[in-house]
Amino acid sequence: MIFPELQTNRLILRALQPDDYPRLRFLFSDFDVARMTASFPHPITDEWAHEFITRNHSNDLSTDVVWAIDNGTGFIGSIGAHRIGKSASMGYALGKYYWRRGYMSEAVQAVVNYLQNERCVENVDACVFLENPASFRVLMKNGFVPTSVCTHSCVSREADEIETQNFELKLAQSAEQSQFAVAGIR
Repeated sequence: MIFPELQTNRLILRALQPDDYPRLRFLFSDFDVARMTASFPHPITDEWAHEFITRNHSNDLSTDVVWAIDNGTGFIGSIGAHRIGKSASMGYALGKYYWRRGYMSEAVQAVVNYLQNERCVENVDACVFLENPASFRVLMKNGFVPTSVCTHSCVSREADEIETQNFELKLAQSAEQSQFAVAGIR
């Protein structure tokens, strides 16, 4: 399978490359970024950054795709779709300097469109730490709805039980709602 490069008005979602290493390590070493992910350590080590790129560059693209988010200046974050089948899970991280610019909302929409149109995924889920309202807004702006609260571990905080909000997007329903919106029906 060929890597699915995606484009939006401002972004290119592309395969991670070894050249992304310096920016990835710098941007993801910020504790404010790492603490909002389940799996990023803090501080980010050289070994971890190289492994992140290598592992995600060699994924089985039929089930896992991780894109580098590039705004034309280079790597600014990553977004992934995992366990792709009839449903998929989504996760993402963005360098702090690029927060509050709409980049992640744009990237999420591109990945959702890809999953729906190219992979025939019916449901997408995501899990967000409760103290991350910006991610709540990103997901809700893209049609995700909150489903349940649970706990999840966080490597950077060395914590096993941090409260999270699960979100789900039913893509078949989302397509119907879009058709109604285009027709002016609410």
